[in-house]
Amino acid sequence: MKLVHISDIHINDAPILGLDSIANFKKCLAYVEANDQDADLVVITGDLTHYGQEESYLQLAEILEGSSLKGKLEPRLMIGNHDSRETFASVFPAANRDDDGFVQWTEETPAGLFVYMDTVDAGRHGGIYCDKRMAWLKRVLDAARDKGQKAYLFMHHNPVRVHVANADVIGILNEQELQSLLREYRDTVAHLFFGHCHYTLSGAVSGISYSAPRSTNHSCWPDFSGRPGRMGYGDLAPNYNVCFLEEDSVVVHSIDFLDADKVKWKDD
Repeated sequence: MKLVHISDIHINDAPILGLDSIANFKKCLAYVEANDQDADLVVITGDLTHYGQEESYLQLAEILEGSSLKGKLEPRLMIGNHDSRETFASVFPAANRDDDGFVQWTEETPAGLFVYMDTVDAGRHGGIYCDKRMAWLKRVLDAARDKGQKAYLFMHHNPVRVHVANADVIGILNEQELQSLLREYRDTVAHLFFGHCHYTLSGAVSGISYSAPRSTNHSCWPDFSGRPGRMGYGDLAPNYNVCFLEEDSVVVHSIDFLDADKVKWKDD
């Protein structure tokens, strides 16, 4: 199965750190349209907008309406800390929500069960996965385990310390509880996908592999000084990930879509 994983598009009228998030997201979509029409799914893991404003969601809806990514390729939209749960749902009324109103749901795919999680703690940049959401996730994973089904988890916030202070202070605040739950389901959860940090990440937590792309707009530079107020940014390549999910493997490629014109091809 081929998955396109996009994150942190931050739709906003005004430039963000000198960069045009709308133009960059359109360029990302155009590259996906031209090169990844054979994908099975496209997922955007949150921070759909920069300020959670209605006009930004309306702009996003207009961009997606004009895109050729339709049907199975219509992007699955998740929310992040820069989003407003209620404003998002008002502009995208078909958004899936659980019984408690969180923007989380499941989807059957050729690779297994995709589980879309809502890690937003309204009004805070740090995320949380509360008792209600944890109970929902346990029910979902119990059902997948009973079917002998693999589960792939998607969330916005990093569920593990990444050793960059400005990301770790705004990760999932109760990450230890979530990691404890994940350890119980290492036989079921095949991979974790998230965003939030704005740089390429890969590794494992609780015995489960994970990956994250950069932002499509303002990529960041990992800083290991331990200073939470320090953030590296600049003229850095944005990207998205192309992931191949197989029976016994997960392969993740980072696509620096703005650098495509620099590529030279040699065919034998």
